[in-house]
Amino acid sequence: MISNKRTLTYIAIALIVGAALALAVALARSDAPAAGSGPAAALTQALGGVLGDTTGAGTLASADPAKQEPLLDKFVAKDPFIPLPVTTTNPTPTPSPTSSSNATLSARVSVNGTSYTVVKGDKVPGSSPAFTISSITSGDVTFTVIDGALKNGDSSISVNLGESVSATLESGKTYELSVLSIGSSGGGNGHTISVLSITSSNGTPMVTFEVDGKTYADKTVGDVFSTSAGEIKVIAINVDAQTVTFMLGDQTITLRAGQVVVK
Repeated sequence: MISNKRTLTYIAIALIVGAALALAVALARSDAPAAGSGPAAALTQALGGVLGDTTGAGTLASADPAKQEPLLDKFVAKDPFIPLPVTTTNPTPTPSPTSSSNATLSARVSVNGTSYTVVKGDKVPGSSPAFTISSITSGDVTFTVIDGALKNGDSSISVNLGESVSATLESGKTYELSVLSIGSSGGGNGHTISVLSITSSNGTPMVTFEVDGKTYADKTVGDVFSTSAGEIKVIAINVDAQTVTFMLGDQTITLRAGQVVVK
């Protein structure tokens, strides 16, 4: 009798445990749809899928610059005490105006009494050149020794307009150099007219011209003479100012002693 009661007790306990397990399973099944349903569950699952995907997380990070890791190796440290280099652009230099006057000047010079009209590079005297005309300015002419030097050791000598100097070479030969006039050479075109001197004789002013190398001496006011440049008439002579005014064709020209023009 006692054995039967124990058997019944065990069976009852087993039934109770089985019923409890069945109830638990049923409750679990009934709760799962509720937890997994609705917008919140869908969002949770979506986020879980995105965040759980390392590839998707990397894409989001690359799309958001704030989440990117800074590339520190792209920056170079600067010493605050070293000035930054300054890039300057050299402007194209503006060509400075060159003086064409010296290149086109000619001079009337005298060497041992013989006159020559010269430009830079010419050699004088004509028969046996001893000097090269190395420079002509508005105020002087430079004579450079062709062979050797001057007695004082210099290789050249400058003679001012209207002056005359003696130049002795190392060989002992002496030359009398004079600059009679300086003016435009005219580039080989036109006629060269120069005033060699303005003087006075017995109170009468006189002027001596040179036109294209030919000398017309002691002309007075009112004189008219024919030259290779045309007919010239002397209109006025001022001995004190050392100027002469003359007419060439229909032009009135005033020159000072030693001045040269090309017409």
